[in-house]
Amino acid sequence: MKILAVDTSCDESCAAIIDTAQWKLLSDVVHSHVDSMKKFGGIVPEIASREHLKGLPLAVHEALEIAQLKASEIDHYVVTNRPGLIGALLVGLSFTKSLAFATEKPFSTLNHIEAHLFSPLLATLNGQEPPPFPWIACVVSGGHTEIFHVHSLFQYTWLGGTLDDAAGEAFDKVGKLLQLSYPAGPKIDKWVRESATEEHRKRYKFPRAKTEAHTLSFSGLKTAVALQVKKTDLSNLDEVLAIAASAQEAILDAVVEKLIQSQKSLGVPTLVLTGGVACNSRLRQKLPQAHFPIPKHCTDNAAMVALLAGYYAKHDKLIPEPWNTTAYPSLDLAELSTLSGQK
Repeated sequence: MKILAVDTSCDESCAAIIDTAQWKLLSDVVHSHVDSMKKFGGIVPEIASREHLKGLPLAVHEALEIAQLKASEIDHYVVTNRPGLIGALLVGLSFTKSLAFATEKPFSTLNHIEAHLFSPLLATLNGQEPPPFPWIACVVSGGHTEIFHVHSLFQYTWLGGTLDDAAGEAFDKVGKLLQLSYPAGPKIDKWVRESATEEHRKRYKFPRAKTEAHTLSFSGLKTAVALQVKKTDLSNLDEVLAIAASAQEAILDAVVEKLIQSQKSLGVPTLVLTGGVACNSRLRQKLPQAHFPIPKHCTDNAAMVALLAGYYAKHDKLIPEPWNTTAYPSLDLAELSTLSGQK
């Protein structure tokens, strides 16, 4: 079976094709719209939707071209329809429905967070061994910082997550306070990696919130950074670097500490991290024992959606959906465990 997958949950138009018979990814295309957001200092939902209207047809065309396939040769279409920016999701959903309808093929929807969750299994497409179940897994990105106990394929429990800002959102807010351009997370990571010393990382003692069980909080950190910035001459680049480095340490320490606590409390040896913040080099340094997808599969992509659809198809769970299926901007993550395996 050849499956074409689409993801437009945020500001990347993504398309990928998997051949489940060969268990091979035939194409993997991402058209980023970050440049269109830079002048606004963040993602503007309406602009993102307009960019998808232009970018998604190009991404799908490119995915088909790389795979040397016609749309009529796709056996099943899938698209993420939750959670995300509602306008962006609707563009992807409507376009995918139209392709499926025009070619008289079935279509299904998948959950964007669930696709991230199982993205480490993309290693199987290259003949590599995936991390052994069970996992403590963290989807850590600009919009989410969520912790799961993954028992096996399709079987997982949401344990908890951030009570306020996501880790990636905290990076972007720190960057905005320091007058760094959007997106700030990768810029802070690169700048600190190349220029900061241990003294820079320890100069400011920004808070690591002490929260219950498997939850995190970054709002106090954001406030502490804002108060320090008010007292700082931002023309002094050494001070700006120290604030950025110290804030990064606080954000990542909070994530690392919570994940290690979750591992110990549940007795789970395998740790997995996915999502955009999982690209951060300092986070990878702090968790050398953890499993990370390659960076391009940590950020939003359709390869992970195609992979998940492939697993659903292999287990006869990829169920065609009606044409009136719609999109949802949010989903109670506690419901994910009840949704797992239901496709």
